[in-house]
Amino acid sequence: MKGKLRHIAISVPDIAPAARFYKEAFGLEEVNYVETPYGDGLSLSDGVINLTLLKFHSDDAAGDERGNIGPQHVAIHP
Repeated sequence: MKGKLRHIAISVPDIAPAARFYKEAFGLEEVNYVETPYGDGLSLSDGVINLTLLKFHSDDAAGDERGNIGPQHVAIHP
């Protein structure tokens, strides 16, 4: 069985405008929002693939020095 891309997480400077873009461009809907001491996250989905927009509170929280912007991780499921 081949795995399929089911989840993408992207670090963004501001969740709200990024969410508007992905909802309008791809017809995604909001499915979950979380706030943590390390950062906030909004999950969007079309029912098959999940896109999570992450806003880290610091570079340390993101675990890198990239300025908290760009691809964070992907998940492939059977």
